[in-house]
Amino acid sequence: MATTTSGIDRKPSISGSGAVRSSIRYSQQTEPSSPHTPRHSHHRSIVSFSQTSTSSPGSSFRNEEDAVIFEFGTRWLRAGFEGDSTPICMVGFGPEDSRKAGDYRGWVKLPGDGSAGARQRSMKAEEWTQRYELWRMDLRDVDLALVDDKIERAVREIYNKYLLTDAGNSRLVLVMPSIVPHPLLSSVLSTLFNRWRYPSITLLPSPTMATVAAGLRSALVVDLGWAETTVTGLYEYREIETKRSTRSMKLLMQEMGKFLTTLDEKRDQETDENDRISVGFDYCEEVVSRFAWCKLRDEPEPSPDTPRTPSSRMVSIPSPSNPSIYIEVPFSRFADQVDIALFAEGVSDWNLDDQEKPVDELVYRTLLALPPDVRGSCMSRIIFTGGGANIPGIRRRILQDVSALVRRYGWSSIRGRVIDEQRKKLQGLSINQQSHHAHAHRPPSSSSSVTIPDTFNTDADHIQQEELDFVEQKLRRTRKDLHGAPVHGVFRQVDTLGPWAGASLVASMKIRGLVEIEREKFLQHGLAGASRDSDTHVPDRRSGLRVGDRSSWTLAGWG
Repeated sequence: MATTTSGIDRKPSISGSGAVRSSIRYSQQTEPSSPHTPRHSHHRSIVSFSQTSTSSPGSSFRNEEDAVIFEFGTRWLRAGFEGDSTPICMVGFGPEDSRKAGDYRGWVKLPGDGSAGARQRSMKAEEWTQRYELWRMDLRDVDLALVDDKIERAVREIYNKYLLTDAGNSRLVLVMPSIVPHPLLSSVLSTLFNRWRYPSITLLPSPTMATVAAGLRSALVVDLGWAETTVTGLYEYREIETKRSTRSMKLLMQEMGKFLTTLDEKRDQETDENDRISVGFDYCEEVVSRFAWCKLRDEPEPSPDTPRTPSSRMVSIPSPSNPSIYIEVPFSRFADQVDIALFAEGVSDWNLDDQEKPVDELVYRTLLALPPDVRGSCMSRIIFTGGGANIPGIRRRILQDVSALVRRYGWSSIRGRVIDEQRKKLQGLSINQQSHHAHAHRPPSSSSSVTIPDTFNTDADHIQQEELDFVEQKLRRTRKDLHGAPVHGVFRQVDTLGPWAGASLVASMKIRGLVEIEREKFLQHGLAGASRDSDTHVPDRRSGLRVGDRSSWTLAGWG
């Protein structure tokens, strides 16, 4: 009986072990060997559901570790999360955007505004545009405390109305121009670190991020911004040369405002104050966005004898003083303002300062300052960004004018009447030599024949073979098979998604920037704690060295 009982007792253990083995075998058979998405059991899904049900509603939609990206400009602040293709919001700094609760000055009718056609108070062009700017590069008349208050108000509005997350919990990425005054940069960083508890702030340059958003490594970035036009040559994500000019959208707005003021005042009286503007800023900005266009340099001027073209027709716009009345304006007059503001039409080159060069001359001088190999790569990858890049025809006009400058002067910075005369003589000699070679290569007659030794041809072929070794030939053949022949040495435009999209891509890939500023170190020393070495080694993510383990930090291009 004991034996039977022991045998009966052992049966469940054998069956249980068999069930365990079968379950293990079944699990091993069902699990694929290749990389795969792990399967979640029913019990695990219930547990995860119970955990997420007790958490906040926003945690299931947005990861708290996602970096917040701010793109600072002279007039706008764009914000959004990493991984997005476009920013969530764009906040301005105009008078209407800084209105407090209960401030109805924009809708209250003053006693002096009884007539429907009352003209606004005229003011100087610089004062007219200054009210809509966050900062200016000339800090002599800039109140940095007011800049801090504007930034704080804009950031609070972004978090409370658009991002809907707690400010200061996630990493912050700032996309800023590559040239920013140190007092202004210190003011921005101090405001963000003192008002909120950001663990670190990463600085990314706008030209490099525009290049990343275009899918390139080398490019010539032409930023037609508000305060200035910046042309930056990049090679392998590194800024090689940067040149700036004051011919930007701000100057275009001022020229258009003066033009509209002249049209409006012609109905009443003529004025001699050409530098004062009496039209509304929003009205002028609407006219620029709708009617501003750029014509080609070789386009003929419209005349009564020529047939009507789209540039010679008349357009109707509302009167600045009385919107119920429309004014007939030639469509070509709007293109004239673009030529005056951006291309210095009617102004001699020797009357312009270095910071007043037209856009085409600025692009040409930037390419001229680059090394020849970098120049060949950048001129085939020209990127246009900024608000001025949206003007119809301006990109084609810039490329056409730069090509004309290259044909006229070549890649030489020497100018002058004597140089032009020598260049014409050299062109005449080259034409004579070409005609002489054409006569020399005619088929010889039976009476005279010239034999060329084969040694010259063999020596030339031997020299050409020595210039390209087998390694270079293999690399070129592999590169051509994989990527095709690279475009080099021709003018070509490449579209981009913008600096903000490039920063979003870089942040989503968890690529560390060269300028990562920690909160504790900045609050202790400020910008004075930054190292002057712009080539500081950035540790790799796999090295195990975290951002907090760095002994020093650098401002890179901003230093």
